[in-house]
Amino acid sequence: MASMQPLGGSTRCGRVLGPCLDKIIKNVAWRRHSHLVSACKSAIDKLETLTELPSPSISSAIPSLADSDANSLLSPLILALETASPKVIDPAMDALFRLFSLNLIRFDLDRSESNSNSVVYQLMESVCKCCSLGDEGIELNVMKVLLSAVRSPNAVFRGDYLNHIVKICYNVYLGGLNGTNQICAKAVLAQIVLIVFARVEEDSMCVNNFKTVSVSELLEFTDRNLSEGNSVQLVQNLINEVMEANQGVEEIKGSEKTQNGDVDDSGIKVEEKGEGADVGGSGNGDVDNNKQEASGESQLREDGFMLFKNLSKLSMKFSSQDHSDDQILLRGKIVSLELLKVIMDNGGPVWRTNDRQISEHYQTVFVLILVEEQRFVSNDHLPAPVFYFYELIVQIQIRVES
Repeated sequence: MASMQPLGGSTRCGRVLGPCLDKIIKNVAWRRHSHLVSACKSAIDKLETLTELPSPSISSAIPSLADSDANSLLSPLILALETASPKVIDPAMDALFRLFSLNLIRFDLDRSESNSNSVVYQLMESVCKCCSLGDEGIELNVMKVLLSAVRSPNAVFRGDYLNHIVKICYNVYLGGLNGTNQICAKAVLAQIVLIVFARVEEDSMCVNNFKTVSVSELLEFTDRNLSEGNSVQLVQNLINEVMEANQGVEEIKGSEKTQNGDVDDSGIKVEEKGEGADVGGSGNGDVDNNKQEASGESQLREDGFMLFKNLSKLSMKFSSQDHSDDQILLRGKIVSLELLKVIMDNGGPVWRTNDRQISEHYQTVFVLILVEEQRFVSNDHLPAPVFYFYELIVQIQIRVES
């Protein structure tokens, strides 16, 4: 008797998507979302007939499948994320987390208008928009999926999209639905910074080992009041799960080299492509991370510098005279400085000797010291967070001068 084929077929993608799409069908209101039900059923039927391509497609968001098949399989996830129903969104988020963890999705994404019609752009935008739904569990899932996407070596977020992801996490940190979610957002921000600048140092998306943030250390000086019960351990477990998720996936890893190019973690050969080549359905052209920009930096290092510059700007947001004691603004400035300090504490020789980065450090520190010293002169009774903020400025100044 022949063994029964698993739901979703025999492909790696099918083994992830099949059960998740089936759960979406069971949880969704059929009359209200008939289009979603139809799309999920159609995707499951398609998955059960598909086989993986003998040679990965460089134009597909799921390289093991044809471009048209990948689009039709990911589209139901977009529809599920747009329902605003936690019971429907949860399995869609779980599918995305697993797809990113297994390195099964590939794209090169920025926020240009040319990308707005691509399925991966719409997918990531739908994930980010879920933060506004007002559900604690969904907010945590968004953080988890965003971190897993940044962690994946096959999901390339260019500078402007990377800053968009940071902004999403930054806003959750400042106004999350509970203390646990705010702690999670801060930890995810720190972990993203560690991932990005480890890649900046290697000038490669493929880094063997990333340092994992310690949530308790992040809360050593600030935000200890956010801790609720076992929230620190819960967030640490979430970070560990994302960072360790693809370490045991031997079946899809590749380290061999060929005469035509390297083979990346999903088994996709990285070759030189001509101007305007489409990768992962993003319509974004060349994904060669070593491509040299006009500044002389590679694209990957340019993206890292853009993130660094954005954090510097966030740390220099100053309150108006009408709201001189804005505590939310102060928290935002403090976390920005903490992230800059994470970069400096973990930066390697390449980043520490980067002229543009050093110049940006000097500019940031000069403005911060100039403004904050005026506040100290005019106010003898400042709250502890302000003193910690000033201490961070001094620590950064010492690091820059060294």
